[in-house]
Amino acid sequence: MAVEAVGRVPRRPGPVGRLGAGILDILQVLGEAASLFAAAVRASAFAPIDRQRVIVQMVRVGTDTLSIGALLSIFVGMVLVVQAADQLRDVNESVLGPIVGLAMTKELGPVMMAFLLAGRAGSAMAAELGSMTVYDEINALRTMDIDPVRFLVMPRFVAATLALPLLILYSDFIGVWGGAMVVAIDPAIKLTVNGYFARMLEWVHLSDILIGLVKGLVFGMIASILPCTFGLRTRGGTEGIATATTAAVVWSFILILVFDFLIVRGSFAAD
Repeated sequence: MAVEAVGRVPRRPGPVGRLGAGILDILQVLGEAASLFAAAVRASAFAPIDRQRVIVQMVRVGTDTLSIGALLSIFVGMVLVVQAADQLRDVNESVLGPIVGLAMTKELGPVMMAFLLAGRAGSAMAAELGSMTVYDEINALRTMDIDPVRFLVMPRFVAATLALPLLILYSDFIGVWGGAMVVAIDPAIKLTVNGYFARMLEWVHLSDILIGLVKGLVFGMIASILPCTFGLRTRGGTEGIATATTAAVVWSFILILVFDFLIVRGSFAAD
């Protein structure tokens, strides 16, 4: 009997077993992220906020992103005008302004800046907290009776949530002017810059801008909580840090798109 037990080879899980394990892993990550989100909200609402640490994180999340955000936004606005003008050349080019304005304020600006924040600042958050977890610095904070959520997660959470809506407004402004620049210099486009802005103001309303800002608040929470979650659950040394950083960015992108759909669907249902 003992010989049979020793010689028995463990069976590999089948397709159903692998599917079940994958679902459990996803639920585990979502549960940890939801728990960390609730703890960060409690720390933000009921504990004194370390303004200095929040400001430092806002500089890293927001100010240091301005240059690459401007470059990205201006070329997206320019490409929008070029693509739309080519399709509308035989129809009506006067809708170029509304197309760029609505696309930037309601969709491209929020998603583009959220991806930029998650890929740039979010990966840094995951790597920083992951290294602190691997090298027992998180345990050292707990030993000194310092709450890691209040000390590490909450400043990043508050900074990203506040900074991303501002980055979206910045991106909208740059993208719209990038489109106007193409309208002004491209001889193939017969629309004037004044006509571009006049039609845009007719179509783009405050509610469209507010939808983008609401997305910014939600996306900012996602792009900070998920990297912090993966950072705090990092295991396995430097390889684990790299894996956690990659997973944090991928998960952030996916959830940003999921919540983007939910917000858009909810806004249409409200109308």
